Amino acid sequence: MVTRRSWTAVCLGVIATAAAVGVAFLAASGASAQQGSAVAIPRSDTLYTTGTMWNPYFDFNPFKTWEYTTGTIGLVYEPLFRYDPLKGKFIPWLATKGTWAKKNVFVVRLRSGVKWRDGKPLTAADVKFTFEVGKIPTATFHTLWTTGLRSVKAVNARTVKFTFSQTPNYQEWDGYLYQIAIVPQHVWKGYSKTERVSGNLENMSKLVGTGPYVYSSGKDSSESFTWKKRSGWWATKALGLNAKPKYIVDIFNGSNSASLANLLVGRIDLSNNFVPGINKRVGGRIQTYFHGKPYMLAGNTAWLVPNLTRKPLSDAKFRHALADSINVARIVTADYAHIVTKASPTGLLPIWNKYINKKLVKKYGFKYSVAKAKAILRTAGYRDRNGDGYVENKDGSRISLNLIVPNGWSDWMTAIQIIADSAKQAGIRIVPSYPDYNTLVDDRGHGRYDLVINNDQQISNSPWYYYNYIYRLPILDNQTTSNFERVTNSAAWALTKKLDKTPTSKTSAMKAVISKLQKSFLQQLPLIPLWYNGVWAQWNTSKWKNWPAAGSRAYLPAMWRGYLNMTGIDMLTHLRKAS
Repeated sequence: MVTRRSWTAVCLGVIATAAAVGVAFLAASGASAQQGSAVAIPRSDTLYTTGTMWNPYFDFNPFKTWEYTTGTIGLVYEPLFRYDPLKGKFIPWLATKGTWAKKNVFVVRLRSGVKWRDGKPLTAADVKFTFEVGKIPTATFHTLWTTGLRSVKAVNARTVKFTFSQTPNYQEWDGYLYQIAIVPQHVWKGYSKTERVSGNLENMSKLVGTGPYVYSSGKDSSESFTWKKRSGWWATKALGLNAKPKYIVDIFNGSNSASLANLLVGRIDLSNNFVPGINKRVGGRIQTYFHGKPYMLAGNTAWLVPNLTRKPLSDAKFRHALADSINVARIVTADYAHIVTKASPTGLLPIWNKYINKKLVKKYGFKYSVAKAKAILRTAGYRDRNGDGYVENKDGSRISLNLIVPNGWSDWMTAIQIIADSAKQAGIRIVPSYPDYNTLVDDRGHGRYDLVINNDQQISNSPWYYYNYIYRLPILDNQTTSNFERVTNSAAWALTKKLDKTPTSKTSAMKAVISKLQKSFLQQLPLIPLWYNGVWAQWNTSKWKNWPAAGSRAYLPAMWRGYLNMTGIDMLTHLRKAS
């Protein structure tokens, strides 16, 4: 999304100077960093990135998955497996093998020769310790223990056995295999339980991982942060992989104009910001994953989320009319210039196309049609009784729906203006509004809104995550991660749980459950899928080449949280110096 923050003049000056003289001047670590001293690193060995951080670089806790410093997972801490969402395959990583020895017993075999940065070997005890962090009630993966995991046992130095007390939640479990980063027990046992799940863990001497990079400078900075490549990364010997940049400098998120300007002249190599008008810049040194439309990979679905506790949004027929009234093609064209694509009526991402039941979509799906929207409204009893061009409720009361997005998110601000204008043609009154982000989050969680755009669910290993996001029960006073629309569909929730307990190896069984969920979704439309937001990524090839590309190098071109432990790390190992 667009941010209205701007980089400091100091930060921009530093980068500009670096480009001019061929080195990057960066704050040194330790006490001297607080005094603003600097060290020089070669520009030719340095990869500049931006587009992840919205806060200063102060958090290095891999269990705080929503705010850790760019690269904490992926560059420092690593998971047992990685996941390739473009191929739908798991990649053995710290583990070479993971199998279901029994219906409720999963056995992991660790890779030999993996060492932590301090030279100590990675062992099963580290894996056991890591997963047992989830026993702490406030841990992000605590539900792993409350929904069935009974014990984790280090059978020997390289074998770990996970035993479940009931049928495992297979879909979630597969996600944990690449989402949970393994930490060293000999370091982390010194942290309290509170520190493990909620501490920032800012002692850089304790930042001990198995990954290819170590801390260089920038802790607590609100400008930039530097990782330095280390020797002895296990994957170099075991898999022949070598992260090419000697330094990775991540730049604190700034304004779009600053990000674009520095990208164009080569002061930034990779921008994971949303950049309006990037389609006009692609060519020559500026490249994207696709050379033409849509330029970006689809990363998440942008949904129109209605508050189902409020009339007339509680009426499925009204929601269908609303869906038919929205000209998504205009958003794709006028707002995004084709760097996004229209979403499937199911909301499922393109990586899950094999699960989409096209017959159901044809029978129950929606598409833009003002005439159809008007017909549905008329049949359902919504009519314009006072001649003002807008329909009223069945009881004659006025309908005026407030649609909110965060102030400053300019692409979404434009999108909801288009939605309001489009819906007006069908007689539905929508009023765009732009509260600050924190206010929006609080109102969305507590159900104090009419309509809101949301896209929280990213690329993952299973459609289960989407249905859990839509149907999860029970509904709490504050919905922080799912079911913002507050739908109480117990049958759909039961199907969602059934999907979770379906082994991912049983594709036919998964499709059968997902088809039932799709039918319920398409009939009721608790959410309205609009477009696929992109994995925003644009790069300048003047310093580095061999970037991800459709077909030849199908890797995720993003430093975002969660992306390096999928295939983002492959981007770094395939880069080459342009010279």
